[in-house]
Parts: sequence; structure tokens; C-alpha cells
Amino acid sequence: MYDFKKLSDKELYVICKKWGAEVLAARRKFAGLLPEVWRREKFENERGASWLKRRGFTCLYEFAAKLAGMSRDQVDLVVRVERRLEDKPVLREALVSGKISVNKLARVVSISTAENQRDILEKVETLSKSALEVFVHDFKRADENFNGLQMPKYNQIVVPGHGLKLDEDIENELLQMQEKGLDVNGLLRELLKERKAKLEARKKVVAEKQEPECEDRAIIGYPAKRYVPAEVRKITKEEFGEKCSVAGCSKKSENLHHEKPFAIAQSHNPDNLKPLCKGHHELAHAGFS
Repeated sequence: MYDFKKLSDKELYVICKKWGAEVLAARRKFAGLLPEVWRREKFENERGASWLKRRGFTCLYEFAAKLAGMSRDQVDLVVRVERRLEDKPVLREALVSGKISVNKLARVVSISTAENQRDILEKVETLSKSALEVFVHDFKRADENFNGLQMPKYNQIVVPGHGLKLDEDIENELLQMQEKGLDVNGLLRELLKERKAKLEARKKVVAEKQEPECEDRAIIGYPAKRYVPAEVRKITKEEFGEKCSVAGCSKKSENLHHEKPFAIAQSHNPDNLKPLCKGHHELAHAGFS
């Protein structure tokens, strides 16, 4: 029994976190047993008996609800995922042993095969549920003829066709130029080339400002500041916009990722920065950049 009057806020939180983690672990293990309970119930029903009724339960849903507080949808998910993992023993073992939650395994079951199951398990163990969703999406998009074997390479993902939206006045002007025999593609190509050159020149200036500061702080024994300066953020936004820089990802960027780790680079050179959404940022730090 706890003496709540003597417990600090921090101590109360630590206790709640400890018991919460144990509850989740126990629930995962319980969920892993449900497919076997379902099989025994089915087998005994075929013989005219009932495994569950002999223990005071009308069905598997009542059994799971009363013993572990699981909903009907959660029970169905466990049974459905376990069936799809019958030919993938490594992943199935992770489910029935309670090592991995059914919610995480459900996200990867569509890309899992007997050949890649160990690689998939590694991803499931290290990534959050939201990052797993991004990984599975990229996995399928990496190859039009998806066969479940090839891991995605985030710098080689093919972007599906998108319609380009132009303002009506711009579209009309370009059409008129094209009708007059002018090389519209060449014009646009030159404009894009000019934009890229201007960005590179500005990035070089911004990068040069970063280096002396890092050197000065190194001399006096202080590491470089982790906060990305406003001018670096601005030039990065001008280059990539407000969306994730991974090809084909339309999610809003939430993090500026240092391709060469900041702990090593000790600078915020814009050439080393890429804006990423939360999922791709986690994937990048897990080594899938």
C-alpha cells in the first residue's frame, strides 16, 4: 500500500508508468494465447463439447473481455493476423509470445513473407507504429511490381504521376508561347536552372557563416549550438517547401534532419539538412535514409 501523502509527483508518475508497462506486457501475452483458445474451442465444438462453455464463457469475445478487457475488434484482429502469419514462424512467435503487439504486426503483415520475416521483425522491434506505417507505404511504392522481398531505398523511390496545377493566366501565356513555336520547355528549364543556381549561391554564403562560429566554439571548448539558425531554416524552406523532402511524401515536414549526424558535423550547413516528416525522420535515425 502506498502512502500517497508522502509520494511526490515524480514518484507517483514512475509508479504509474511501471504498472502501466506491466499491464501492456501482460495484455500482449494474453492476446497471443487467443488463437490457441479459438482453435481448441473450434476443435471441441466439432466433437459436441465446448472449451469455453465448460469454463463459464459463452464465446471467445466474452472470454477476452472479462479476462483482459479486450474488445470484439481487438480479438478479431489477433485471430486474423495470426492466421496470416502461419507460414511466417518468426513473426508468429513474436505475436503468440507477446513480444510484439498485434497492432504493430498488423501494420506489416501485408509486406511480410517467409523470406523477409526476420528483416521485418527487426523493423517492428525498433520503429514506432507511425513510422512503421510510413515504412510499409514506402516499401510498397518502391517497386510497382511489389513482391515483398526488396527493402525500400529512400533516395530511389519513384514518384507517381501528379497533375501540375498552374494559375489560369500562367497556363494561358505558356500555351500562347507554345502555339507561336517558342520552346516553352527550354524556357522553364532555364528558369529552374537559374533558381537552383541562386539557391546554391545563397546556401554557400549561409554555410560559410556557420563554419567560423563552430571553429570559434571548438577553440574555447564549447560544442556548436544544436538550434538551427533562422536563416538556415529559411533557405531550407525555400529549397524544399513545407513538405517532407522524401520523394512522393506529401506530409508536412516537422524536423530538419542532419544527413551527417550533428554530433560529428558540429554545424548546420544547409547542404547537410533535409526537412522530414515525423515518420521519415524516425526512419532516417533508424538507418533507412
